Amino acid sequence: MDEATFNVTAENFTTQMAPWGGDVKAVADSAKTNAEYSNQRANDSNTSAETAAARLVDVQTAANGAFAAANYKGEWSTLTGALNVPATVTHLGRLWYLKLNLANVTTQAPALGSTYWGEVSRNDFTVFPCPAGTTVAADRGMYRMSSGSSVLQLPASPFHGMVVAAVNVSGTLTPYIQRNGKTICGDAEDYLMNVLNWQIMLQYDSASNDWVRISGVTAYTAAQPAIASANTWTALQNFTGGLNMNGNPVVQRGSNANGRFTRFADGTQHCCREVVATLSATTAYGPGYITARHDATFPAPFISAPTTEMQLVYAAAPVPSQVYVAEFLTDRWANHWYSPQSGSINVRAYLFATGDWY
Repeated sequence: MDEATFNVTAENFTTQMAPWGGDVKAVADSAKTNAEYSNQRANDSNTSAETAAARLVDVQTAANGAFAAANYKGEWSTLTGALNVPATVTHLGRLWYLKLNLANVTTQAPALGSTYWGEVSRNDFTVFPCPAGTTVAADRGMYRMSSGSSVLQLPASPFHGMVVAAVNVSGTLTPYIQRNGKTICGDAEDYLMNVLNWQIMLQYDSASNDWVRISGVTAYTAAQPAIASANTWTALQNFTGGLNMNGNPVVQRGSNANGRFTRFADGTQHCCREVVATLSATTAYGPGYITARHDATFPAPFISAPTTEMQLVYAAAPVPSQVYVAEFLTDRWANHWYSPQSGSINVRAYLFATGDWY
């Protein structure tokens, strides 16, 4: 365009810039206002969600209480015979609901982690610090022992059913649980938390005046995930009397005139003994001879017939070539010795057995 036309057009355009800029600013202000409003509504929604979650906990608590009241059968220790779902009982100072029908209620005591029972109240633990020095334990506290000199002191007067848990996260093996006048698993010693990341849960039983170990619990807070190894027993322990499981020692070694034995927490038992004997191979058996049965008592009995074997160390002529198991017994080895010819046999052998002790 020519210069005159351009000048008129440019002037008209620049004249409109100011009101157009105001319009753009107005749109931006409106967008900002809408964003602030949306943010406020989001915050309000979040608050409402938190309130709803809290109300849900209240509702669940009320529902648990109503369920317990409607199906309460009494103290577990007083019940006998069959018990079917729905049912709730009290035991160790807590309220439990039945998850599966029981043909005989006396065979399954309510406990945390039980297949048959669950606690009406929540099973959560609150995680607390247990730094250097002494920390007094509270009910349902999971204490993270973060120093080699951490001491978790159990209450001097615990109430029946009180539960306390601890885990060694110190990186050293010297934190310990102070029993404070009671016993822990039947032993009058403090418990040394001598395995890194080992977790233990103890519940107080007023009838025996003892802290007993429990398993199957969940220990966490919103900021702390569940700690592993909740259901295992792998820690070394300094109990002179040993821990017990259903009245039996969890780990035990011993020896007597019948040999040596070792028992493990999973129920496995190993037995061994030496046999020095003179056997008489006189009974014809196919191409050779067989003695009468030779018995050797186990140093500790098995609950069912174990697997047995023998290692022959020495034998005078005629050398036995094989041993037949005569019977599978729970209290002794019972073998037949086979020899290629008749006559007395002087033998020395090691006998082994592996099976279950509970």
